[in-house]
Amino acid sequence: MLKSNKKKIFSKKKEDFFNRLLTNITQIRAVRFLGVGGLCAALSILCMYMFTSVLVINYLISTIITIITTNFIGFYLNKYYTFRTHQKRFWRELWKYYSVMMSSYVLNVLAMYVLVDVCKIWYLWATIILIFVLTPYNYLFHKLWSFKK
Repeated sequence: MLKSNKKKIFSKKKEDFFNRLLTNITQIRAVRFLGVGGLCAALSILCMYMFTSVLVINYLISTIITIITTNFIGFYLNKYYTFRTHQKRFWRELWKYYSVMMSSYVLNVLAMYVLVDVCKIWYLWATIILIFVLTPYNYLFHKLWSFKK
């Protein structure tokens, strides 16, 4: 009976440790940004595949449609979850967010052209490469400008 209680206590301590660890990790803004970015990246890859391979839309047009689709979701998640700016600055933050993302989109479309047409990289690999390249750029500008408190 004593061993059973020790197991329960150890199990409870281990569970508490992992709950605290998870809570601490999710309090880190960069980790939340990467989580939102990961969700948007997965959605981007899915959209790119659907638009380009299933609906047979040109990959550059697919890129633009995908960017517009995932950007809308990304703004809300970053505003309320990542940067937690609940102030009444919605329109100013939206304008700044879209400005940063527009600069990122221009870089994305130009780089997609170079990677796919010039370097002959498969469009989905090019999408994944650009997600990794543009994520730090987006994070820094959103942190320092779009959602600056």
